[in-house]
Parts: sequence; structure tokens; C-alpha cells
Amino acid sequence: MTLTKEEFKTLVMLYAANIDGNIQSEEVRVMLEKSGFDTVEKMENLFAKMNDAEALAVIRENKPLHVATEGDRIELLADLCAVIEADEKCTMMEEQLVKAMRRLLE
Repeated sequence: MTLTKEEFKTLVMLYAANIDGNIQSEEVRVMLEKSGFDTVEKMENLFAKMNDAEALAVIRENKPLHVATEGDRIELLADLCAVIEADEKCTMMEEQLVKAMRRLLE
């Protein structure tokens, strides 16, 4: 499944926001600022139908298309951190996710 860059970024942010099993309204607000309503809505609908393994497979499949440079990687990780920090609580699970996503996006 090939995603646009905005869809890919939104899927990564949704995956991060959901790591604690609950996507907060603050996290959605950040996603809307970064990707726009239509993209967030489309990707929320897709993400709701996926399990973790499927979401990670789509992220891995689209990574070469949208994280081609170190700049792309830094930008995506910054967006990911913005979502995680949106609710002003960074759990141990979220910290581990950021580390895992850094490795995945290398």
C-alpha cells in the first residue's frame, strides 16, 4: 500500500499517539496542524482497521519513499515528538517508542 508523504507522516503520528492505547485530543490537534483534516480523517479510518503489525508493515513499506534523507528523518521524528508531547505526559512506553522509531527510520 503506497501512501503520500502526508499520509505516511500522519500514519506514523497516529501509531505514536496510540502507543498507550489512547489517542488524546491534544495529539489529534497536533496532527491536524501538521497534516490537515482530510488527511488525518482518512488515515484515522485506515489506522482503525489495522493491527500493530499491519501498521508497522505499511510504515516500513513507505519509509524508502518518504524518508530518503537525513532531513526527512529529522523532520518526521520532530513531528512524532510533537504528537507525543502534546498531552504533556511522556510515559516510559512513549520514550521507548521514540527510540524504536528512530531505529526504524534509519
